[in-house]
Amino acid sequence: MSTLAIMQPTFLPWLGYFALIDQSDRFVFLDDVQFSKQSWQSRNRIKGPQDPILLSLGVARKPSKPLIKDVKLATTGFEIKLLKTVQANLGHAPYFDVVQSILQKAFDASGGSLSLLNRTITTQIASRCGLETEFSLASEANIEGGEKADRLLEFCTHFEVTHYLSPVGSYDYLAEHNPFEGSRVNLGFQNFNHPEYPQNFGAFQSHMAAIDALAHVGPKEFLPLIRSGISSPLSIEELARKQP
Repeated sequence: MSTLAIMQPTFLPWLGYFALIDQSDRFVFLDDVQFSKQSWQSRNRIKGPQDPILLSLGVARKPSKPLIKDVKLATTGFEIKLLKTVQANLGHAPYFDVVQSILQKAFDASGGSLSLLNRTITTQIASRCGLETEFSLASEANIEGGEKADRLLEFCTHFEVTHYLSPVGSYDYLAEHNPFEGSRVNLGFQNFNHPEYPQNFGAFQSHMAAIDALAHVGPKEFLPLIRSGISSPLSIEELARKQP
């Protein structure tokens, strides 16, 4: 059995993103779809003293309506302020130095590419925490466009996997058109319950960027924390029964 998961390269992904990686043998960064500025592709949150703090990447205005792989970071020096904001809110966490190192190395290696920055952050965290999943780029698989659902199955065929693990957010369009039905690839949906971990600033807040957890629990406890929230994948029928 082999499992594939596919997600857009996200800026500072949440714990559920890493849970999806952990449950997959191969994880594909979907970098050849259109970039959306008002999305997790260029922003995320960490816990602040009162409310969550939004961290946003500066993005160049050109090219117009780019694919994710073509998005360039702004050259305004925005990253200096962003890193200072992270330090101001996570600097007292016991493993902040790990987070600081990951972010600084990712910005240094990005070459002005949003996709490369996001992917480098994700793969660095995965490596530091013992995740052994293989990573691939959608843009290098040479799979032509088409219906979103059909393309997912094409990726599974290309990588010769037996299972596709989907985020719950894809349920609506897969329920409307499910190409996996009748195929040799089994479709399952992620079943993840967000675990709690120690945080600064009072009551726990979930769904922060994963660096929030990493700064508090450290690389050795990061993967066990994620796995504590993982349950067996849901079939499309099981997930349908949970829909409001």
